[in-house]
Amino acid sequence: MKAEILAVGTELLMGHTVNTNAAEIARMLAEIGVGVYYQTVVGDNPERLEEAVHTAVARAELVVACGGLGPTEDDLTRETVASVLGLELVRNERWAQRLMQFFERRGRVPTENNFRQALVPVGAELLENEHGTAPGIYLTHRGVTVVLLPGPPHEMRALMHDHVLPRLSQALEGKSGTAVLVSRVLRVVGLGESRMVEALEPILSSQSNPTIAPLAKSAEVHLRITSRAETRAAAEELNERCAQQIYERLGPAIYGEDEVTLEEAVGRLLRQQGLSLATAESCTGGLIGHRVTNVAGSSAYYLGGIVAYSNSLKAAGLGVDPALIERDGAVSEAVARAMATGVRERTDAGVGLSVTGIAGPGGGSEDKPVGLTYIAIASAAEVQCVRREFWGGREQVKLRAAQAALEFLRRHLLGTVSA
Repeated sequence: MKAEILAVGTELLMGHTVNTNAAEIARMLAEIGVGVYYQTVVGDNPERLEEAVHTAVARAELVVACGGLGPTEDDLTRETVASVLGLELVRNERWAQRLMQFFERRGRVPTENNFRQALVPVGAELLENEHGTAPGIYLTHRGVTVVLLPGPPHEMRALMHDHVLPRLSQALEGKSGTAVLVSRVLRVVGLGESRMVEALEPILSSQSNPTIAPLAKSAEVHLRITSRAETRAAAEELNERCAQQIYERLGPAIYGEDEVTLEEAVGRLLRQQGLSLATAESCTGGLIGHRVTNVAGSSAYYLGGIVAYSNSLKAAGLGVDPALIERDGAVSEAVARAMATGVRERTDAGVGLSVTGIAGPGGGSEDKPVGLTYIAIASAAEVQCVRREFWGGREQVKLRAAQAALEFLRRHLLGTVSA
């Protein structure tokens, strides 16, 4: 089945909103064997929207339009699609009643415009939206299936999963030539893209199905494995064989898969080992603590942190000897070790993690350039410290330092630390 995604909204063209919906819809369709041949973005202009709809229904078997289903005058998708297909819009009384109840519960009176969201082309199926007031619409007309979805990502996502994908899967069942695409992402940290590609060269040079795509991210690299097969189970088996080959070559550099974050991987290890964590941050300004606490349930292992940006707070809050700071400087291995030890002792944590560095753009010198960072870990058995130099602007240095600190902690917990 040849598909086109039509994203509607002037805010997308102007760059005020990033078109994440198209990417998500394309991934979902690929997993049931639907190939997206075209993606079109069009603003809230009746003439250009009409032209885009005409083009889409002429060249695709499936058109998924997203956005423009609201109650205001510039929400034109529903009306334009009905006009292009020559279909009358009729009011769905059940949804109109739902809208009445929605506004009554909030002590508001709906305007006539609100009831535009209850209009459905003749012959179309209304898809109930549990998260908003704009329902989805599913319609097959003259050999073309047209799906209309609201723009808010969480509403679009729910309608795709609960209503659209099951209907499309049923329509595709038994059709010859239908193949399923399934992807699996391996997340790699502490290994640059070039070194990773070099390690995987024999696999990458012979790939066909699955295909392997290295994707450089901020301070880590993702490997997307994608297999094509007649069934999802068959595609997943192909992915598994390929993933095992990659694991054999990259080992612990792979910290997780798919949506797992580095902070989740670290949290899992802390739970498994029954350890608590406390952090002492200088140049990262609390970014490590922020990331750790982004994980639900992190209170089970994260005690808290001290953001000791000034030298005086390093001394008063963490017990770092002022003479040590005077002798070696705030950005030094000695101070990083003292910060990690201090936060561990003051919180009675199993592990203390510290970071001190020069985020820039000023403050650097020949001996201590911008980006220089020391990361230390204090445990019951020892204190370990690494020196790193990061590049980029101030925010990038902070992001990379936080990433490196979490990776250093992960390697410490795995027992594979290498300076």
